[in-house]
Amino acid sequence: MHKDIQYSASIGIDKHRYSIYNFFEMSDDYMTDKSPIKDRILKSSLKWLAIIVLLAAFTSSLWINFGLRAPVEARSKTVGLLVDYDELKRIADGSYNIEFPDMLRKAALSGATGLVVRERILSDWEIAGDILVFSGGQFTFQLENIYGKPISEIIPDIQIVPGKTYILTEDPRVYSQIFSMLEAKRRYPEPFEYQGYAGIAVSLHSAERANLGLGFPLAQLEQAAAEGYLIIPRIRNWEPVNGNSLTEVMYWIGKIPNLAGIGFNDQTLPGDISNQILLDRYEEAMKPLRKPLISFEFYDQTGLPALASRLDNNLIRAHAIAENELQKYADFDDAMARYSLAARERNIRYIYLRFQGLIDPAASMLGNLELIEKVREGLMEDGLQVGNPEPIPAFSAPLIPLYLLGAGVIAAGGWLLALFLEPFFGKRKWRIPYFILMLLGLVAWGVGLVMLNVFARRLFALAGAVFFPSLGLVLLLKREYPALSRVKRLLRAVLQLLALSAFTLAGAMIMSALLGEPEFMLKLNGFFGVKLAHIIPLAIVPAVLWIREKDWYGLLSGTVKGSVRLWQLGVCFVLIAGVALYLLRTGNDSPDAVSDLERSARQLLDTWLGVRPRTTEFLIGNPLMLVMLYYGYRFEMFPLLMLGVMGQISLINTYAHIHTPLMISLQRSGHGLWAGILIGIIFIVIIEAILQRLRTVNTKRQ
Repeated sequence: MHKDIQYSASIGIDKHRYSIYNFFEMSDDYMTDKSPIKDRILKSSLKWLAIIVLLAAFTSSLWINFGLRAPVEARSKTVGLLVDYDELKRIADGSYNIEFPDMLRKAALSGATGLVVRERILSDWEIAGDILVFSGGQFTFQLENIYGKPISEIIPDIQIVPGKTYILTEDPRVYSQIFSMLEAKRRYPEPFEYQGYAGIAVSLHSAERANLGLGFPLAQLEQAAAEGYLIIPRIRNWEPVNGNSLTEVMYWIGKIPNLAGIGFNDQTLPGDISNQILLDRYEEAMKPLRKPLISFEFYDQTGLPALASRLDNNLIRAHAIAENELQKYADFDDAMARYSLAARERNIRYIYLRFQGLIDPAASMLGNLELIEKVREGLMEDGLQVGNPEPIPAFSAPLIPLYLLGAGVIAAGGWLLALFLEPFFGKRKWRIPYFILMLLGLVAWGVGLVMLNVFARRLFALAGAVFFPSLGLVLLLKREYPALSRVKRLLRAVLQLLALSAFTLAGAMIMSALLGEPEFMLKLNGFFGVKLAHIIPLAIVPAVLWIREKDWYGLLSGTVKGSVRLWQLGVCFVLIAGVALYLLRTGNDSPDAVSDLERSARQLLDTWLGVRPRTTEFLIGNPLMLVMLYYGYRFEMFPLLMLGVMGQISLINTYAHIHTPLMISLQRSGHGLWAGILIGIIFIVIIEAILQRLRTVNTKRQ
């Protein structure tokens, strides 16, 4: 063991040649044995007060998570299989001797339970043969050629204008729906009659003709309802939106048979949803229908969370593969893996199946029917039922348990702050400001919980994601490690990693309970500050451990003043690149950061384990933390420390995904822990073999 360690810009590298042998076997005699903080915090009433508050917060979190949230998730096991109206219609129209009711029946027998139908535009009605559409010039030209006289004599009730659009239909229900929609959406239609046709004259520019929604094909939807389908309409945008137009749209929505929910077609909901008066009109028009909103996961639909909050978060999430991604999932196993993941791990209760190969509708029929059947079978193998899903019932935690959760976060943050201020905290003058700061935090949390409930809870959830893994690591990493046999050292390291993970998991329970309500389970709101939650602990833990060093100021000063070596620049570059990649991979912002090889490995782990552990935990963080604990923490192990911290950060952030069922997250963490320990033991065996080889070489040289 080397005793003559000299600190310089190399940060704890001794004057001998740096090697793996030195790295894992350097002395820790330069570490302090005891610190003032142990006498003033850890062995004082403050320590026990913090522990009591943390226990109260943890108890509250168990009641919210397992008494309120988990039972709701356990009962929600029914998933609906949705197919697209236009795609079914396209196959029926393109196949010999197959009518639309026949296609409905075939899809239902394969397992489809619901039908998604977009609001019709003019071309949809026209292609279906329900209406005839003419411009004013076309209408005039055709009628004058047929009758050989001026248009004013053929249709004297209305003046035919070249720039207007003229609609003819023989179906009274189609006429009523289109006319009332145009009227409600302020397009000022004019009625007329011609040769037994009901006519509508209206001014529409080309974009309106292509995008303005004009109702739903009620006759065909009645056929679907007769086959047992649930119907989900998707409403198109329009302007201007007011109470009358909303009421009229919802009136026709209410005419749809077997109505199961209401969805929207575009990225933004109709109108300015930030306008509270308009939200009032939405609420008045939609609440009488008593149907849930349907959230389609093509994109985050602007305005949907605000509307859902007005409707008591009565919403069901639907998952689909977007049209521009369909080719990536041409292989059924890949598509099924995605659908299964959405249903099992993300509270998705509708799978919206999109058909492929529709360029040849007849040839695609059997393959797409087989897709429906296989997805149904796959979901049932996952322990889910295929049928009519229900929205998550409303529930909320009382204020007192929520307050205790926030108090636990403050206790953890206060304890961490005291550890950081260790060199100064022994001075009596720091005690009163510290108490005042903690009291102000408790008061601010109470006020925030009452006045800004959701924002305050999200903010404290972020704070919990930062404080708990940081505090656990700082408390665990000791300065003294008695000499033990290899087996006992390994057992100690495993127990320490289990204890550390248990503390982080307790913090995860507190953090997730702060957000454990339907609003967050449905992704209408969510955890914010994902990047911060991943990066701040990487700064806090080294900072607190640095400040605990005997000569922390001299160490800092020597590091700043010392010369920088080329290899140190290389290490810094690698660390910066690693942290950048680490941050890039957090959340769902950069799916391209995951390689095809890793995606295949993830799918394989899902197949083997049922729930895949997070790569950062089982392959990096937990194994390297075990290695560091086995050899004993020393300042020179800074790179291992940083990588090990990532495992605990990943552990707590698993529970920031509130839309993932709690039991799934627990399984994920469990797999990450045992697999990480196993891989860590393998690392230790390899390192020990290398060290033994180095010892043998050194002995021979001597």
